[in-house]
Amino acid sequence: MEYLSRRLLKEASEKTFKFHPMCKSLQLISLCFADDLILFSKGTVLAAHHLKIALGCFSETTGLFPNKDKSLVYFGGVSLLEKEMILDDLQFSEGSFPLKYLGVPLRPTKWRREDCDAIIKKIKMRLVTWATKHLSYAGRIQLIHSVLFGLRNYWMSIFILPQSVIKEVERLCRGFLWGVKGDRSKIHLASWDKVCLPKSFGGLGFKNGASWNRSILGKFVWAIMDKHDILWVKWVNNIYLKGADFWDYELRGDVSWYWRKLCHLRNHFSKPMVTAAVRKGKYVAARLYLGSITLNIDSFYNSIWCNFALPKHRFILWQVVHGHLLTRDNFHKFHIDLVSTLCPVCGSEEESHHHLFFSCCVSREVVRRIFDWCGIAAWSLDYNRWRCWISNRISGVVNVLFAATVYLIWKNRNYCVHNSSCLTILKIVNEIKDLVKYRLYSLKNRKFFQAEKGMFLRLML
Repeated sequence: MEYLSRRLLKEASEKTFKFHPMCKSLQLISLCFADDLILFSKGTVLAAHHLKIALGCFSETTGLFPNKDKSLVYFGGVSLLEKEMILDDLQFSEGSFPLKYLGVPLRPTKWRREDCDAIIKKIKMRLVTWATKHLSYAGRIQLIHSVLFGLRNYWMSIFILPQSVIKEVERLCRGFLWGVKGDRSKIHLASWDKVCLPKSFGGLGFKNGASWNRSILGKFVWAIMDKHDILWVKWVNNIYLKGADFWDYELRGDVSWYWRKLCHLRNHFSKPMVTAAVRKGKYVAARLYLGSITLNIDSFYNSIWCNFALPKHRFILWQVVHGHLLTRDNFHKFHIDLVSTLCPVCGSEEESHHHLFFSCCVSREVVRRIFDWCGIAAWSLDYNRWRCWISNRISGVVNVLFAATVYLIWKNRNYCVHNSSCLTILKIVNEIKDLVKYRLYSLKNRKFFQAEKGMFLRLML
């Protein structure tokens, strides 16, 4: 490839060769990737012929020839007559935009909605395969994080996606998380804005599509700010900035749509914010994203998301602490009238978060037996005081017990709703004990604080 580069430069030195107008200042004639080559020139017959000569010499020397079935010529602002003459000389087919590279469509004009259909199609294909699987909420969250948002983030690292595409991706993910009923997701109390907050701010750690897209592309702003020694930064500086500071640059009307989008990022981030996102010489998009959030840290964060507890237990605990469980008292918010709003477990009072976990006779007895077993005082029977207790970070071993108890109380409630019968208190207690023992056994190689070792040994007996 070095020989080809030298041969192209030799042809570019000829007076009859003309550079592409946007590549003339850098004398850019080629871009070479792992297994792809892009050549640039002005759209004239003579300029294109010089490219043919360079390729011909390369083929004669190395025995490597361009694949005519895969090689295409792309035109912009070239007359029909010259276009036909160039194609006849090169013996290549004419290509049409968008040009696909690494699965991403590229075009000289603004992106269209249909260019992004590949994202939607890939997400829907995966949702179809997951639809028949029995997944917990924690399992769905993990799939959204690692797979669905992984697809979205790949495209976001290249372009600013249209808002319609971002909203459609979030609609599909929201439906998968809460379950879809017809064309709409099932009833849920937690708003998507709440879900998209970081865990430390009371959410589930998803990232708001539009803000995250801008944060990822902040790496381009950082590269331009610091004038990194890479080709595209040099190109931007030669064509647009011309030595000016990026933050003082005045946007003109004759620039490309992509450059315009990058310049508009200045409306969302300041120079100190982008600089603060750099750590040890590397740009970290999450730092810029978190820096744009102006909420207070959630006081329940450490207790809810303790790694000792099982993921599905942590999710239900998050719902309970923030009042997001769909207890019967909440159905009136959706204008749904129930035959009865009484607690399905004891049937004595209206079902609510407070009643289910603190007033229900079954739940209170379960909590009493469990905390007698572990030898510590039971949680407060007042919802607000209980939340205050949660806000004070509790030990990892107690967190396993605590989260499992909350989860089994809610599981028993659902069993009562769907089967019209309640599990016995002894069965609920034994199931909690088994879950706690199995979980702690899997953590036996962890290093515990001295204060936790006694509790760990007591519960493992």
